Amino acid sequence: MPRHSIHSETLVLDLLHKAGSLTIDQMTAKLPELSWSELFETIDALSRRGTIIIQRRGFQYELRARHISSSQDLDFICKTAG
Repeated sequence: MPRHSIHSETLVLDLLHKAGSLTIDQMTAKLPELSWSELFETIDALSRRGTIIIQRRGFQYELRARHISSSQDLDFICKTAG
């Protein structure tokens, strides 16, 4: 059973929309209400659906919210949200 929830997804996405981009370490510091495993599972789920983008920057991973470019993209994200 996944440990992430709609609430954790909302927290992550809201923070990324406000900040633009953050490393996983920065995200962990800004969301102390989520355990590391909850945060990791949430990031994994959002990334697999294409809702966020993860890029390696040296020894860090940077997270950004993906900008939805069309209604087809939005439909895909909603359908895969399961």
